[in-house]
Amino acid sequence: MIEVDPGLCIGCRSCSNVCPSQNILRTDSGEARRILWKRCREECDLCVEFCPAKALTLVPIDESVPEPELSFDLVACRICGSRYATEPMLSRIEAALPSDSRRDPEGAEWIRACPPCRRRAEAERAAEETVAARRRRRG
Repeated sequence: MIEVDPGLCIGCRSCSNVCPSQNILRTDSGEARRILWKRCREECDLCVEFCPAKALTLVPIDESVPEPELSFDLVACRICGSRYATEPMLSRIEAALPSDSRRDPEGAEWIRACPPCRRRAEAERAAEETVAARRRRRG
């Protein structure tokens, strides 16, 4: 059975991504992310191994203990407003980054933009730089 430390879990979903038995259920709905760890009899340990926050532990199955469940509010993208990540997850990423790499060339916090908006902004920036370079060569 999986035991979860709610003070350490960041809601990143790494555990559910690696669970071969699909015993870790996750749902993102509206403004929240819910994760449910079902009673696991596999004891494969992948979820424990891949948890970046070290929030999971395998313990003997105890039917009297409820299956762990956590819910997280999702943070809105600063560009499009879609909800895409948990605050503990973003804070962990920001803490791991050097302070000079937390902002894009325009000075905006890139980590606070959802992946599609980041890709779109980077593609637009690359296109502008390419066009400017071509104009300079012709000029």
